Amino acid sequence: MARTEADKEDLMVEATALMTRAEFGRGGDAGQQTAWRIVTVGFKKDGACSVYFEQDPFYQFDADGLLRRSFEDGMLFRTQSTTLAQLHRVRSDEQTTLSRIDLAEVPLDDFRERMRVHLKELQKGFADETLTMLRCVSDDNDVQSRICSFLETILAHGTVFLAPEIRGKK
Repeated sequence: MARTEADKEDLMVEATALMTRAEFGRGGDAGQQTAWRIVTVGFKKDGACSVYFEQDPFYQFDADGLLRRSFEDGMLFRTQSTTLAQLHRVRSDEQTTLSRIDLAEVPLDDFRERMRVHLKELQKGFADETLTMLRCVSDDNDVQSRICSFLETILAHGTVFLAPEIRGKK
């Protein structure tokens, strides 16, 4: 694990595991609940999708649209199948360790609702045509339609939105 972290300078350049990726910008504040201006969305070869609202938050989904990992308000989250593990880096001069707290029902519901607000705003931006594609790395002629379709899949999951548990290192 890295001893220090820094924001990615350019997700479109650095996120090479996302074989198809696009960056979109939005302007204005009218009716927006969240403050992002740039969103980067990409797909891996296996169909998994990542959505980066600037640097924070980001959400990583499996090919079925179920949440695997997230980063929100400086905290890492990882699916445990029925809840999310909130991971916090604890640093000392000698080492960095992760402390883990599994979210209870109410914090999990709150997290899901915040995630859905972001994704619905993205979906609305595509529908209203208020997003502008800034850059794209894709062989897909209509990456925006693919993103919109995947957003529908994610949002259709409702309360069962978590991927199977990600096994930790042994």
